[in-house]
Amino acid sequence: MNHPVARPVRTLLLSDVHLGSKHTQTAQCLDFLKSYQPEQVYLVGDFIDGWRTAHGWHWTPLCDEVMDYFEDLMAKGTKVFYTPGNHDAFLRDIDGHNLIMEKFAGKFADVEIADQFVFETVRGWRLLVTHGDLFDVVETQAQWVSKITSIAYDVILSCNRLVNHCVGRRHRNPYGACAWLKSQVKRAIRFCSGFEPNLMQHARAEGCEGVICGHVHTPNMIHRPHLLYCNTGDWVENCTGLVEHHDGRISLDSIYGKTRTLELPQHHRAGDFGHGPNDWSADSSEISAGQLVG
Repeated sequence: MNHPVARPVRTLLLSDVHLGSKHTQTAQCLDFLKSYQPEQVYLVGDFIDGWRTAHGWHWTPLCDEVMDYFEDLMAKGTKVFYTPGNHDAFLRDIDGHNLIMEKFAGKFADVEIADQFVFETVRGWRLLVTHGDLFDVVETQAQWVSKITSIAYDVILSCNRLVNHCVGRRHRNPYGACAWLKSQVKRAIRFCSGFEPNLMQHARAEGCEGVICGHVHTPNMIHRPHLLYCNTGDWVENCTGLVEHHDGRISLDSIYGKTRTLELPQHHRAGDFGHGPNDWSADSSEISAGQLVG
């Protein structure tokens, strides 16, 4: 995705960049970021991979360029909001927060950090922005399982990249096979744990009509009447991010795939936003309101 001129947009939302992991597609992420001029940015968790600080830390000059990019954006007036995830959960306590401020020489000084934000779109929809790990039973009850599988998955990622390199697929997604594998595993976990229904129920309790999250590395946009679920994807396997345009369109942009665009109707701030968990199906991809293009 190469744009000669950065396009003005209202909002960028991206998650699971995993800076510090050797498998992060940092160059692609930087290209994506530089193609836009946003008024505000939401970093939806796992932006920095704190799990790699103990082993496998891989901080490159491109990682510094990403940090410098955000510093430059904020200097020009862009607001940056950061909701931590399981890989950067250290930001949820004051010691971790102070450490990151010290390490990155104040680059995060003007970033607002919280477990969740309420984001109101141009067309009046209130969307809860949170990483999603706090609604994942594996992360909340048995995180050791997640950390062990993360190490094993790193090996699979390395194998996938090596195979693609050997067969000459250097211009395709080096982790395409892993993206499919992870989506299948995460789908089973999401179904068993009620990940999406629990998120939606929490969003409604917070007075929101939808949710934007990351965590499961599965980019998606699902829209039903009064219910909107968006997952920003990631910058390891999929290389995707959400973009809110000034005319109200929300697009799920992809480096390796097609862009999908959702045309939301103008929202009126009154009415019923749903009747409970049965309004949501974790396996649903139904679009019965608004228009999904692409």
